Amino acid sequence: MVRFLTTGRLSLFAALFGFLALVSAQTAVAGTDAETFTQKLVDQGVGILRNTGDPARRTKFREFITQYADARKTALFTLGNYRRGAADADVETFIKAFTDYATAVYESRLDQYKGQTLKVVGSTDNKPGDVTVNTIVVDPNARQPLRIAFRLLAGGGSFRFVDVQVEGIWLSIEQREQFSAFLSQNGGSIPRLTAHLSNQATQINAGMVSR
Repeated sequence: MVRFLTTGRLSLFAALFGFLALVSAQTAVAGTDAETFTQKLVDQGVGILRNTGDPARRTKFREFITQYADARKTALFTLGNYRRGAADADVETFIKAFTDYATAVYESRLDQYKGQTLKVVGSTDNKPGDVTVNTIVVDPNARQPLRIAFRLLAGGGSFRFVDVQVEGIWLSIEQREQFSAFLSQNGGSIPRLTAHLSNQATQINAGMVSR
């Protein structure tokens, strides 16, 4: 059985990606603005989870994800070549299951790191409208800070976080490989992958998956 989003640093990888990946907001297109924008969104997402005394914390976090994430684009990318020739209805159902699954994972994993600090340390302009923002995770228990990079694309006066990299691994590519392995073991059946993700989301939300 293929394991999705393993523990340890990949867990943090997925968690951080959860509230930052594919975020869109109105802002100017420039490296400095991309850095400021990233730091603001990081602080906002972590701030919601740090407020453990708020009974509406989970709802607020899910609304935060819904407002700023374009899970549809990510879901379609993770299907890779299996998307070709797939029934539209199957793809749409998969997108919904992927969104529910990803949101559950992000919330579960990020909650483990709400006591840490993510600090923007610089950025690289890959090409016009394409910026990679570099950050470090400040953890007093770690010998060296974990380095994470976010890729932002700009368009229409807004940024979109399209991927995140931890230790040389891009999350969207990691998910695509995991899903491809599952599909290859299950006859390329997108409905089976959809059912698997739905089951995983249910277990995570019920606290049945170890964190």
